Order: sequence, then C-alpha cells, then structure tokens
Amino acid sequence: MSRERPRSRVMLYIYPRTVPGYVLLWSCYTQPTIEMKTQAIINFLAGTYSLLNTTQWRNGTQVSDPWGEKPAGLITYTRYGYMSAVMNSMEPDMRPPDIQWPPTTGGSIDDWALIGKTSLSYAGPFSFNTSVPLTKFSGQVLHGPVTTASIPRFVGQIQRRNYTVIEQDGEVYLTISVITTLAGTRSEIWWKRIVKG
Repeated sequence: MSRERPRSRVMLYIYPRTVPGYVLLWSCYTQPTIEMKTQAIINFLAGTYSLLNTTQWRNGTQVSDPWGEKPAGLITYTRYGYMSAVMNSMEPDMRPPDIQWPPTTGGSIDDWALIGKTSLSYAGPFSFNTSVPLTKFSGQVLHGPVTTASIPRFVGQIQRRNYTVIEQDGEVYLTISVITTLAGTRSEIWWKRIVKG
C-alpha cells in the first residue's frame, strides 16, 4: 500500500546587502514537518525484534505473568507503518503435546483453552502519539486500529505502548511498557532486534 509523501514547508527570507541599496536573495530550505519526523522514527524503529523477557506488576508488587518463565515472541515494525506481534509461553506444562492443526485432529477443549490463555497475537497499522515528547529513542507508539487479533476485543482498538530504544555494544534493544486498566497491571517487555527493516 502506498502512502502519501510527506509535504514540507518552504520558508522565504529576504537578506539586505551590507552596501547601500537592497537586493532580494531567495533562500529556500525545508523545515521538517510532523509527518517527516515520524517517518524518520519509523525508519529507525523498523525491523523484527525477538522477545527477551517480561515483567509484570500489580499495585507496585511484581506478579507472575501469563507467559511463565519461558516466554517467546516476535514483534515487527515495517517502514510502511504496519506492525505485528506474537507472544506465547514455551513452558512444557503450558504446551499440550497433542495440539494439532486443524483443531479437529487433536487436543481437548481444555488443551486449546490453555493455549489460548498463554498466547497473544495481533497486527495492524501503527503510528505515534505526537502530543507527548517523541524521539527515535523514546515516546508512545500506537498499535492500531488493530485489524486482526487472537483476542476479539482487540480488533478496532488502539493499543498504547510507551517505548524506549537502547543501543548497546552494537545491539538494539526495545522496551515496551503496557498498562492494562482492566487488570490493574503494568508490564515491561524487553525485545532485541534481530533484523533491521
């Protein structure tokens, strides 16, 4: 899908000469617009990141999260403004061995329910909240409106995520902070970039 090319503002200045009389000098330069700034951040953020770990708090106290001690996942941002995320637990007791696809070929209802509770995936466009401080290293990214998701309630919603990017020893790390109002929890998710977009 093509996206409209960001428009720039052209500024005109008139400079007087240092000798008697004046002459018009046309000086044009490009002043970055919000669209140009956000596209630069998208280009910087673009890539695929592998899940490292997650931490969850409730009322200031650390609690266990649905992924257990062995979470796995990928999140991808494209230069064209789309994203996808998938997360699941890799703990053996959360990975029923009889699960098959299609569902009619194996696994009980309880097995599928367990998979559903310990997995999350969604995708759609993304943008940035320009009403808060925004740089390529920190800000708030808006996932959505979500177009497809393993949780029906997510579809059509915008998922707000505070992000921080850290460059260290030649690697790029992405931290996503999530506040879940219904559950009263705050999560911090660490990712490592494995492919630059």
